[in-house]
Amino acid sequence: MSASDGLLDIYKLPEEQDRFLTDWEVVFISQQTKNLLLDYAETLKRLQRVSSAGLALRRAVLLYGPPGCGKTSLARGLPARWCAAARVPRAGFIHVNTHALFSGIRGGGQKNVLAAFQLIAEQATSGVPIFVLVDEVETLGTDRASISTEANPLDALYQVTAFFESLDRVARDMPNVIFLFTTNIPKAIDRAVRERVDFVVEIPLPDARYRSMILADAVRALARAYDVKDLLRLAGTDPPDPAWAEVVAETNGLSGRALRHVLVVASTLAVRSPVLGLDHVRAASAIVAHEEEQLRKSGGMYIESYQK
Repeated sequence: MSASDGLLDIYKLPEEQDRFLTDWEVVFISQQTKNLLLDYAETLKRLQRVSSAGLALRRAVLLYGPPGCGKTSLARGLPARWCAAARVPRAGFIHVNTHALFSGIRGGGQKNVLAAFQLIAEQATSGVPIFVLVDEVETLGTDRASISTEANPLDALYQVTAFFESLDRVARDMPNVIFLFTTNIPKAIDRAVRERVDFVVEIPLPDARYRSMILADAVRALARAYDVKDLLRLAGTDPPDPAWAEVVAETNGLSGRALRHVLVVASTLAVRSPVLGLDHVRAASAIVAHEEEQLRKSGGMYIESYQK
């Protein structure tokens, strides 16, 4: 990996793919969704020699949905998983550090965006497939109608325009580049982002089946610290044991990240016991669900009672 002045993180595949395969595996969603992403990557490789103008090909996909549901993990894991499945000898993965592109200097943000895309173009001259992740794309592709020119005299507009122009240039000139966008706030994205992607893929909150799978996976992760055999037995029956199913039902509305945090809380509740039991998980899920509800009511992180 090289830092490239902090604007980009650049990784070589397959040499560094092992660090990203786990990202792909720990996201429990429809296999159809995962297959769509893999097939899209394979399609773009096949269409490298096809005119993008003839197909209005954008070579980009947008993943959207609530926070904590695995959008970034899927985007990080896709290049490595595709390389492993397709047995691609060489590929690249670039993570754009969007926070590093902003600048307090007039014109600095626009300059950084142009510099970042110049670096991407330089990497793409190798001809190998290059995946580029722009996480929280609303930070660069902000809805221009919402930008106040009084607060920031045209700089934000110039930065967004530079982003779109750079995307168009790379899509036109570098057919081996695939862009992966993610967002928690689709309403904050400029319509021009939607017009520059081939697929918009929702990564929703997990349903009961996937919540059960996520919780069981988190339980297995604690097997070296606690006796979790009874928990795994309850979760492993088909259908799951009614007691386990009841706990899963109580976690309705939690994201994958929050579900895994349930087991962190449960292990804290069980820290004086060698066994991690269902009662610990049930109590922990109630705690996390209450925290999430308070966050929703408050609209943010400030949930202290004196602020209600």
